[in-house]
Amino acid sequence: MSDREDPPASAEDEDDDEWAYTLSDLEDRDAAAEERIRPIEAGTPSLEGTVFVLLGVAFAVFIISRLFLG
Repeated sequence: MSDREDPPASAEDEDDDEWAYTLSDLEDRDAAAEERIRPIEAGTPSLEGTVFVLLGVAFAVFIISRLFLG
């Protein structure tokens, strides 16, 4: 058993029943975030992006063929 005493209650302990944010604060934040979101529009793929994707597919096929056929 310990003879240690609990620290005295502070003002913070008395305010534990209150939330830091209200539901309306969260709703306002979500509404503001939705206003900033812009839809993603399809574009034309760049040559560099297309080459990297094709190289990645070729590399994956090479590795898989070596694992199963090698």
